[in-house]
Amino acid sequence: MKYTIIEIIEWDYGCEGIPDGEEPMCSIVIRGENDSEKTIKLSDSYLTKNRLNVGDTIEL
Repeated sequence: MKYTIIEIIEWDYGCEGIPDGEEPMCSIVIRGENDSEKTIKLSDSYLTKNRLNVGDTIEL
């Protein structure tokens, strides 16, 4: 199913920073073809590598 990215929320890791061995993550609000919305988690590097931004379409 295809989804449109509605919002990208970068995680706030606070003063401790990103835990060792983990990569920065984002919460992504997406809307499906049937207008249902859900939130998924994706790595920041995946978004950057695939040049995904608000308004883009992804297929899950």
